[in-house]
Amino acid sequence: MLVTIQPWYPSISAFCFFTLLRYIYKHFLLKLLHRINNIISFKNGEDLLNAFEHPINVVLFVIAFYSAINLAPIASLNNLQIVDRILRSTIVLSFFWGCYNVSDTTHGIMLDVLEKAGIRSEESLSNIFSTVLRLIIVVLCFVTVAREWNYDISGFIASLSIGSVAVAFAAKDALANVFGSLIIILDKPFKNGDWIMANGIEGVVEKVSFRSTCIRTFPQELVYIPNSLLSNTPITNFTLREKRRVDFTLGLTYGTTAEQMENVVDEIKNYLQNNPKIYGDNVRVHFVAYNESSLDVRVTCYARTGDHGEYLNILQEINLQMMKLLEEAGVSCAFPSRSVYLETPPVEEPEQQKQPQTANKEV
Repeated sequence: MLVTIQPWYPSISAFCFFTLLRYIYKHFLLKLLHRINNIISFKNGEDLLNAFEHPINVVLFVIAFYSAINLAPIASLNNLQIVDRILRSTIVLSFFWGCYNVSDTTHGIMLDVLEKAGIRSEESLSNIFSTVLRLIIVVLCFVTVAREWNYDISGFIASLSIGSVAVAFAAKDALANVFGSLIIILDKPFKNGDWIMANGIEGVVEKVSFRSTCIRTFPQELVYIPNSLLSNTPITNFTLREKRRVDFTLGLTYGTTAEQMENVVDEIKNYLQNNPKIYGDNVRVHFVAYNESSLDVRVTCYARTGDHGEYLNILQEINLQMMKLLEEAGVSCAFPSRSVYLETPPVEEPEQQKQPQTANKEV
């Protein structure tokens, strides 16, 4: 019996060796690499290990069978080119499989690639790049494997180019949205979480995809705007404001004297110029108009914030301080009113005419 299987010893030994190597890689080496990565804190090392874990496992499994077949005492198996092609194709597929997995790590490697390319690292943009990269990897994998099997891909590429023209005509709107998303990526007018207004829609950006941009309006509706429209329409990004304008008018009563008015204007200007939350060089406080029922004081300045909530807090603080300053100056705000002066006083009726007349009725 031993003499019968002796020629198979090299084949069996090679298969057992690579099977053991695969077991060591899967249960010991991989865990060791994870521990080393945790110790040295290699950035994105965990993503790389997870991406190539299964592809390497498959390659070792195929190599075990390949070695066993090549060392088998069967001449017909040793001369089969199909075995070599299967091995090379498996290695190519495993490599592109790992690259495909790496392109999916949008929170790791893809974000670093975008940052090095000078593109703002956002999840939505990295998702778009990840999708494009995956398509490229699939095409390269198909072409490489086809060449391993001596398949002439020139005819396929020619047919693909003709088909792409037909697809382009049929899906021109979809392609317009894709190119619109690329324009948004390159121009970077906004990112996720920004408060924008575009195409008549105002809200917070939640997601940017190949086809559209999702905006959450303030009444909490979800609006999907095609990227082709966004790339050709003015976009107002309120989040990118470094300062916000404060502009209001104080209407004082006509009982305010000139001295009181001058004192109020000086006090308001002094307060705003010394407020650390206000840009002091852009403070404007002037008595501007005699209104119908008030003396108008125009106040304009800029708050040191772009956040809407903080801006409201600053505005409230300014309004409360305005009330205190007006109280200290002894003046008050006017409310809409109108005085009517009659040139001729109304004629009063005699007392006898004012008394109601009663008629006597006979029964």
